Amino acid sequence: MKTSQQLVISNLEEKLKLFTHAVSGELIKEADFVIANTEIPTDTFNMLLVKSPTIHNENHIKQGINHFIVKEHPFSTWVDANILSDDWLQLIKEYNLKEAERNIMMKLDHTLHTSQRISNHLNITQVSNKQGLLQYQEVFLSLFEGTPERDALEIYFHKFSQEKLATKARMFIGCIKEMPVATGLLIDSNDCYGIYDVMTKDMFRGKGYGSEMFQFLLSQTIDKQKPVVLQASEDGKNIYKRFGFIEVGEMIVFE
Repeated sequence: MKTSQQLVISNLEEKLKLFTHAVSGELIKEADFVIANTEIPTDTFNMLLVKSPTIHNENHIKQGINHFIVKEHPFSTWVDANILSDDWLQLIKEYNLKEAERNIMMKLDHTLHTSQRISNHLNITQVSNKQGLLQYQEVFLSLFEGTPERDALEIYFHKFSQEKLATKARMFIGCIKEMPVATGLLIDSNDCYGIYDVMTKDMFRGKGYGSEMFQFLLSQTIDKQKPVVLQASEDGKNIYKRFGFIEVGEMIVFE
């Protein structure tokens, strides 16, 4: 049986697989790590995910990292604090990677008692066509306004194929009247669900739309006995605790 931390990692791995495949990128999968390479200069989707404290094939990892460096493509490295071993610290130091953020890993044991949405201000629909994807993209890109990452993400979504995205990934857009204001993503992996991309446009924050989207995502789980995992900022974790989530670890992100 997987630990709570392993559930978070395996669900993130499933997300990487799906969203790399959706742009015809390359996924290198080993027992101790996964490298997602979209061939686009975005560190949102180019990622090294650590799965084990022990490095089994250092050359293989370095080949993947060096590919990013040669192409001058940014990438991020995600490590569960519990498995950040001397091996990985040495590799991180060798490539001069710097800590960028720390996320709280959280888990909800099941969704058997998830209540219905308290408010219904948002018209929430699943992304199923090009128009829906453009709306999702609009909200997503708004969070990166004025940065090189925004331009890279625009390229990413331009290459994104809805047809290549398996049914295990469900993207949702929340609109007020016809205006897209919030997004949410639900990933169904073998052992758990994962919630990502709960985003609200800047001018619409503080109105409860993010919480409304989040509660909607919880209601969309098909197997109510499966746990749900997510990662939260230190500032945001208390929102999820109100829904019954507990802290299960810490994820460190290097860039």
